[in-house]
Amino acid sequence: MINAGDYNRKISIYKIVISEDDAGFKTKTKSVILSTYAKVKTTKGFTLIANNTDFEKAYTNFTIRYPKVNITRDMLIEYNGKTYSIEYLNNVDEANIELEIQAKVVDK
Repeated sequence: MINAGDYNRKISIYKIVISEDDAGFKTKTKSVILSTYAKVKTTKGFTLIANNTDFEKAYTNFTIRYPKVNITRDMLIEYNGKTYSIEYLNNVDEANIELEIQAKVVDK
């Protein structure tokens, strides 16, 4: 059973589209694929230390209701003023009810 109250963080999933402007120059624009609410879980510092992992490899898990649109690894997530790259997608229990997305912060 899914607790709807767990999905309490607003995220946007988007794709970068390269197009030409009026002057003929190529520009990158964001094309929002999905705006939804998610359950957000970050990797705790203790877990990183216990696994002898670099803090740069810390992942954030976003769990959303299974979307009607196709989400791929070349898309990005915008949450809380940060941009995340999608590293892994998991259809939880192959039930098409929840989609778990593992992502990490994009360094600019």
